[in-house]
Amino acid sequence: MAATEGRVRVLVAGTADATEAVRLAVRDDADLVFAYSVREALERCDQATFDVIACNVRFDESRMFEFLQKVMERGLGARIVSFRVGEQPMAAASRNAIRNALGALGVERFVDVPQIGDEYGDAVALETLRKVILDESFVPPAPPG
Repeated sequence: MAATEGRVRVLVAGTADATEAVRLAVRDDADLVFAYSVREALERCDQATFDVIACNVRFDESRMFEFLQKVMERGLGARIVSFRVGEQPMAAASRNAIRNALGALGVERFVDVPQIGDEYGDAVALETLRKVILDESFVPPAPPG
């Protein structure tokens, strides 16, 4: 897919469920390019420049950290965000461990879509993912009640 001038170009590295979630969240507000393996994602990075790399935690059989380390080594200059989709809840300690490891790599943000969905609803979760990917004024949702 050719980039449209003036639009954000996003490489989405993830599972089929994750890429669909990004497609639903971002809609037609960015040029999305999808990759389903580390090899494919790195090839896409060699072929084009991206403003954002959005990587799913379960990317390529949970090889997210391997991929992100290679991205950081290449110094691509893209903003990097990570996210999680799915139905299963994640313990706060696990979520914090992922955030800390991503932070150590220099990843800008981690969005736990199911956790936000459980607390605020699916629409807010997808809108949060959209705002983080597109770097729009991100304001975390207020606590319910």
